[in-house]
Amino acid sequence: MRISTNQLYDLSIKGVLDNQRELSHVQQQLSSGKKLLRPSDDPVGASQVIRLTEQLDQLKQFQENNNLLVNSLEQEEVVMRSLNSSMNRARQLTIEAGNGILAEEDRAAIGIEMEQIRSEVFDLMNSQNAEGEYIFAGYQSHTPAFEYNPSSPGNKYQFVGDDGQNEIQISPSVTVKNGDSGKAVFEDVSARLKTQVTGTTANSAKVQITQQDAHDFFHKNNYDKVTPANNNFQITILAPGNQVSVDNVGTGANLGTFSYDPNQPFTFKGMDFTIDGAVGDTVDFTLQAPQKKNIAETLNDLALALNDENISDSDYAEAIADALVGMDNALKTLADANSAVGGRLNVAQSVYESNLDLEISNKLARSSIEEVDYAEAVTELSKQENALQAAQSTFARVANLSLFDYI
Repeated sequence: MRISTNQLYDLSIKGVLDNQRELSHVQQQLSSGKKLLRPSDDPVGASQVIRLTEQLDQLKQFQENNNLLVNSLEQEEVVMRSLNSSMNRARQLTIEAGNGILAEEDRAAIGIEMEQIRSEVFDLMNSQNAEGEYIFAGYQSHTPAFEYNPSSPGNKYQFVGDDGQNEIQISPSVTVKNGDSGKAVFEDVSARLKTQVTGTTANSAKVQITQQDAHDFFHKNNYDKVTPANNNFQITILAPGNQVSVDNVGTGANLGTFSYDPNQPFTFKGMDFTIDGAVGDTVDFTLQAPQKKNIAETLNDLALALNDENISDSDYAEAIADALVGMDNALKTLADANSAVGGRLNVAQSVYESNLDLEISNKLARSSIEEVDYAEAVTELSKQENALQAAQSTFARVANLSLFDYI
């Protein structure tokens, strides 16, 4: 086969250019640190790199979400810790206020501090985060969760947010609530369960709850929210006057016959009934419907009782009992909410660490596909340099071949 001079030159130049291109490619790999400079270098590998990069970007966003979640929950935890401290102080003062030997001045002094605690608790219930959002307002985070309405005929401290809870996604399959609604934590706190004398044929009759636990157990097991009539009971003094019978008016069920001393209160399920009557007289009493009262309202009612100079001893004792039960229930609700926050923080920490492991794994996988092996690339560079030098040297020698050189 004959090769013309033009063909010889073209082939030699093409060999030089090809070697220069390969050498340039290796140089770009070394300077960029990337093995894949364009998709055509490794179509399958390039596809894997894109997918791994997307996963890494997603993990980065999840980690940022996780940081926001942790900051929000930690702030809520701090607020709850402060509330718990304030409520414990209020409970201590309430027990002190229940001391029967306290003078009016002592009650007033306790009342002043109770008002301050009430105001502090109200402010904490309306706590805001760094963005100015109200932590416990639910979805209505741009307005206060609670408001004070002194002209309200009922509760002066009212919840005006909603029970929504925002969620933050911290992994492809895990979303965590980043806060709690004040309705669940502060508003829906069970008030003291009560029983009320509604009628009597005796000269007089009154009831006082002396064993709250026993009364609450009876109330919870017998209160019928569907049929109100079943919450009505009747005590009947039986002949010859040393026994009483207790019946459920609604169901007609007899709850038993008990010893009765006209000169002593009759105790039934934690309730002391003082009855001035004779054989055949009856006393009607009703289990009152369970009520909810927010923490600030409980403290406010107690402060009013402490500052009321005309309050009767029985009403004062009821106010103290109401406050103690309300505070105990509030502290329990706070403890439950705080435990829930702690649980979410643990989940966030666990997912954060899991995401870190995934991030490291994905980076290693992407690096093995995308990043250059410097030892291999340097060897390849030397190889391409030698190839280029050989091509150039060969071209120079071939270019000098001519018959005239031998004449």
